[in-house]
Amino acid sequence: MTPPEMRANAGVLAKPSKASRRKGKSRAIVMEVPDILKPQKKARKKKSLLFMGMRRVWRLFLMGTGSLLIVAGALIAPLPGPFGLPISLLGLVVVMRNSYWAKRQFIRLKKKHPNWLMPIRKLLRPKPKVASVFWQQALRTERLVFRRENRVLRVFRHRFLRPRK
Repeated sequence: MTPPEMRANAGVLAKPSKASRRKGKSRAIVMEVPDILKPQKKARKKKSLLFMGMRRVWRLFLMGTGSLLIVAGALIAPLPGPFGLPISLLGLVVVMRNSYWAKRQFIRLKKKHPNWLMPIRKLLRPKPKVASVFWQQALRTERLVFRRENRVLRVFRHRFLRPRK
């Protein structure tokens, strides 16, 4: 077929010739699709400089807030109660969601120590399940600290949190 014929017959499927079948060539026929049938690309809206500037200011504000939470968690950590670590982790999550440099450092550290950073990785997901992450960490900590016969959380889970049949 010549190119004008291809344009006229675009969209019409034709059978390959017997000669092409005998030679072992591909049976597919390449045909040109008319411009009318091609999907049209939507024009992307350009964002204004004011919008881009406000976004950058907002990210800097969030990074500062996250840094303050990390420092506050470090100051609260020596006090009785487990409030320092969750506050520091929350600050770390806020900083890493808004800073490319912090993300790169986290990825390097993740490659070196993947098991240590598993809870932080789970908290960085778009819709994190915070309660399950803290429960898993409590079970891990209990396993590190207590012997098998002295563990309480596992027994609590099996006794009270299991679905009833």
